[in-house]
Amino acid sequence: MDDRTQITHRFAVVMCADVVGYSRLMGIDEEGTLASLNAIRRDLVDPRISAHQGRIVRTMGDGLLVEFGSVTNAVQCALDIQHGMRSHLPALPDDRRIRLRIGINLGDVVSDGDMIYGDGVTVAAHPESMADPGGITVSRGVRDQVRDRLPIAFVDRGEHEIGDIARPVRVFGVVLDGVTANAPPRRRASARVERPSLIVLPFENLGGGGEAEHFIDSVAEDLITELARARWFSVMARNTSFTYKGRTIDPREVAREAGVRYVVEGSLRKAGNRVRIGCRLVSGESGEQLWADRLGGTFEDSFDLQDRLIERVIGSVEPVLRVTEVARACKKPEAERDVYELTRSALVAAFAETPPDNAEALRLLAKALDVDEGYPTANALAAWCHQQRHLMEWCEATQTDRQEAQRLARTAIARGPDVPLALAVGGAVCAMLTRDHDAALAAVDRATMLNPNAAIVLAFDALTRAVCGDYAKAIAHADKALGLSPFEPLGYHAALAGAFAHLLTGHPEQALPLAHKAVEGNRNFAFSFVVLALACARLERAPEAAAAVAQLVRLAPRFHLARLRRIRFADGERLQADLELLRAAHLPE
Repeated sequence: MDDRTQITHRFAVVMCADVVGYSRLMGIDEEGTLASLNAIRRDLVDPRISAHQGRIVRTMGDGLLVEFGSVTNAVQCALDIQHGMRSHLPALPDDRRIRLRIGINLGDVVSDGDMIYGDGVTVAAHPESMADPGGITVSRGVRDQVRDRLPIAFVDRGEHEIGDIARPVRVFGVVLDGVTANAPPRRRASARVERPSLIVLPFENLGGGGEAEHFIDSVAEDLITELARARWFSVMARNTSFTYKGRTIDPREVAREAGVRYVVEGSLRKAGNRVRIGCRLVSGESGEQLWADRLGGTFEDSFDLQDRLIERVIGSVEPVLRVTEVARACKKPEAERDVYELTRSALVAAFAETPPDNAEALRLLAKALDVDEGYPTANALAAWCHQQRHLMEWCEATQTDRQEAQRLARTAIARGPDVPLALAVGGAVCAMLTRDHDAALAAVDRATMLNPNAAIVLAFDALTRAVCGDYAKAIAHADKALGLSPFEPLGYHAALAGAFAHLLTGHPEQALPLAHKAVEGNRNFAFSFVVLALACARLERAPEAAAAVAQLVRLAPRFHLARLRRIRFADGERLQADLELLRAAHLPE
C-alpha cells in the first residue's frame, strides 16, 4: 500500500450479496454459470445498484460488496434485485437456477480509498449468510430506519454473536410474499473466540538524543499499525502501549497488567551518526525470548531505516507467533479447544503434503467447522486439503474433493473479507481449480492490501498470480516474500511460484535456484519437483530432469501428467511444450 494512502473512518450502508450454491452450480456447468452470472450483473444487478446510487466496492466470483449513502436506497435496491431475479432465466430447472442472498447493515467502516472494511462490513456479511435463497436479511439498525418508510414487513431472527464484534447483533428477515415469515431460525453463531494478543512497548533510547527519541517513537507506532494488519491476533492500541514509556518493567508484569500473551520491546544505541536498533518478541507468560534481531544504519535516511526495520520485524514476528500458537494449541486437550485452537492445531498438517497428515488436518478442521461453519481460516485450510487430495489422488481421495475444495474456498473468501490468510489461500485454490481467475485475483489483491508485509500472504498471492498468468507480479511478490522472512515455514510456496513464473517468461536459469529452494522447503510437495524437472529440461540438463521426475514418482506414485491438466492454468496452451518435456523425462502419462 502507498504510504500516502489516507485511512478514513465513516458511517456507511453496506450491502453484501452472494450466489446460493455457487460451487455446486460451477461444478455442473462452469462456463454456463459464469455466462449467466455475467448476464445477471449486466442486465439486472448493476443497473439497479446504479439507479439507487450505490457504489460497487468489490466483486468476487459469487458475490458483491456495495456501499450506499441511504438506507432506504439500499433496501429498495435489494428488493428490486430479488423481485427481478424471479423473472430472470425462467426456463432453467430449479437445480440450475441462480438465486441470490442479500444482507444489509449500517455502521462504521474503514476506507483506504476505494476499498472499505471493518465492523460495518463484517456485520453486513453475517445477515447475508443467514438469508434464504432469494431472500434479504438486515441488521436491527437498518430495520429501524426503513420500517416506517417502505411498505415491507420483517421477521425477527434473534441475536447472533459475530466474530470479534463486542455485542450480539439482532438480525431481521425481510418478508417477501410471505416466504421469510415462515422460515426456520438459523443456527446461532459460535461463541466469541479469544484471539492471542500482543503489546508493542515504546523502544528504549539508550543515549541517542532527541532525534533518536522521535525516531523510536515513530518505529513503535508503525509497528502497532503494521502488526494489526495480520488480523488473527489483536494488538494493544498506542494509547495503552505508551503508558509504559520511560518505565523499566518486566515483560511478564506488562503482560499481566495489559492482559496480553506476547510483548514486543526494543532499544536504540547511537555512536556518531550510526545507530543500532535491537528488537525482541517475548512470551508474556514465561518471559522467554521467542525471537530477536538487530539492524544498523544512519539517520541520513531515517525513513529508509525505519521501513527496513518495520519489514524485518513484521516478516519475522508473525511466523514466529504462528508457530508458537500452533504449539500452544496442540498442548491443549482436543476436547477443550475452541474453533481458533482447532484451526491452529491443523495448520502444520494441512501443508505437510502427506496422506496421513492431510487426513488428520481434515479431521481437526471438520471439528472446527462443526463449531463455526463460517470460520474463514478453517474453510481455507480445508479447501487446500481437499484440493491436494484431488490433485495428488491419494487413496483417501473422493469424487467430491474438487467441488468441496471450490465450495470451501469461496466460503473462506466470502466470510473472511478481513482475514488475509483466508483470502490468500482461498484465492490460490480458486485459481487452481476454477476458471474464475478474476475472483481469485480479487481475493489475493485484498489479502495483500490488508497485510502487505506478511510473507505467507505474499507467497500464496504469488502462487495465485503464477497460475492466473500475472507473471511479473508473481515474481515481485515471491521475491518480497522470500526476502521478508527466513522464519516463514510456508515460504517454499513463494519459491515455487517464482520458479514457475520465471519458466513461463523464458528464464529457466532464474527458475532453477528457486525450484531447488522450493524442494528444500518441503520435500513432500510434489509440484516443486515438477518445476525443478522443467527448469532442468529447459536448460538441457536431461539427466537432472529425469532425476527430479524419479524423485517425484517415488514420492507420489500416482502423480501423472494428467494431474497437471486438472489445474486451470491461464496459459494452458503454452504448457503443452512443457508437458512434452516432462514426458521425455519419463513422467508417466
